[in-house]
Amino acid sequence: MTSLIYVFGILIEVAATFLAVTHTSHKEDTDDIIKNLKTERDNFKKDYLLEQKRRLEIETKYEELKNKLENTA
Repeated sequence: MTSLIYVFGILIEVAATFLAVTHTSHKEDTDDIIKNLKTERDNFKKDYLLEQKRRLEIETKYEELKNKLENTA
């Protein structure tokens, strides 16, 4: 009975060690993925703000042209 408890304890220890090793080995990969996603997010935000600025400029020009056309008619 004592040897069965001993073997069971060793199996739990092996499983815990395996999980600890796999968790730390993937941490670098996870950090790289998060860093890449943050960079991609920042690029999308920059592109969105540029497109928003362009859209607002075009809408302003459109309104000016529309007003000129209405005043000439």
